[in-house]
Amino acid sequence: MAGLTNDLALRGHDVALVTLTPDSDRNHKTIAQVQRHCLDVDSNACSLFAKIRQVRKRHRSIADAIDRIKPDVVISFCDRTNIDVLLASHPDGPPVIACERSDPSAQSLGRFWERMRRKSYAKARCVVALTEASAGYLEAFAPRVVVIPSAVRAPDLVSDRKTAQANRCIVGAGRLENEKGFDRLIRAFAVATKTHPDWTLKIYGDGRLRDELREFAATLGIIDRVEMPGWVQPLTPELAQASIFCLSSRYEGFPSVLLEAMSVGVPSISVDCESGPRAIINHEQNGLLVPDQSEALAAGLQRMIADDETRERFGHEGRNVTQRYGWDAMIDSYENLVAEVAAR
Repeated sequence: MAGLTNDLALRGHDVALVTLTPDSDRNHKTIAQVQRHCLDVDSNACSLFAKIRQVRKRHRSIADAIDRIKPDVVISFCDRTNIDVLLASHPDGPPVIACERSDPSAQSLGRFWERMRRKSYAKARCVVALTEASAGYLEAFAPRVVVIPSAVRAPDLVSDRKTAQANRCIVGAGRLENEKGFDRLIRAFAVATKTHPDWTLKIYGDGRLRDELREFAATLGIIDRVEMPGWVQPLTPELAQASIFCLSSRYEGFPSVLLEAMSVGVPSISVDCESGPRAIINHEQNGLLVPDQSEALAAGLQRMIADDETRERFGHEGRNVTQRYGWDAMIDSYENLVAEVAAR
């Protein structure tokens, strides 16, 4: 979203980025032309009444921000935020474009918030899905659905494959949460490298499961070969050092990190999620898709480790992903959609 706001501002639009957290500039930078509004309303309440007060405060803060900025169009990102923005918006206020960033058919928000998603999305002028599969799910309760996939910028560097192969390193990246499947990546790595003990695993990202994942690696006896460096930005130089990139998610939207790894020429393997990876990877041409099972992931990693020729062919072909999912084309799609919604 920071990248989207930056590029829209560079195209001459007056853009404001509103975030719920006060420290959102820590990871993603915006240019000077983008107005920043950090609401600081993202605390986690415990009791039911505290949660109700928190939601009301969040809605008031969002509504006040929209009143202050007076935008022609509001673009909201991510499921719960979309619900909050739509519930906080006045019927006579600016139109809202709600953007789903995952697979809504797989990412359950719980019974209450699932009902609220269906109810609130009816108020959106348009909902943006990442894939046709996600769009099909959303069409049941959204007035209009448009598909705009994630995109990747043409990289400034390309992986030095001679060095990367010598590193013997498998890389994963993402939030350290259950849906990203890093527990099964660790298990698959342990199985796949039983006969290749000189290989290591790096998982970039932060999240609630860090300690649990480290303990799991220790129980498997591979803690000395598993690194968790935390959040690294930019990630591209780290990805370029990888021998293999692995996406182990239980479900996905349209994983930017997979696009990024492929764009720099890193051979990539992914669990065959219906939304995202299946659209990005052409199986056996520019990467490897494996069934949604830890055993299949381990077998896929074993194959990638053992078959240098196929692995490096995947990396070379994967670089063409920038042609299919180019960054400028994504910005064009958002710009055209905003213009259309504003004109109405």
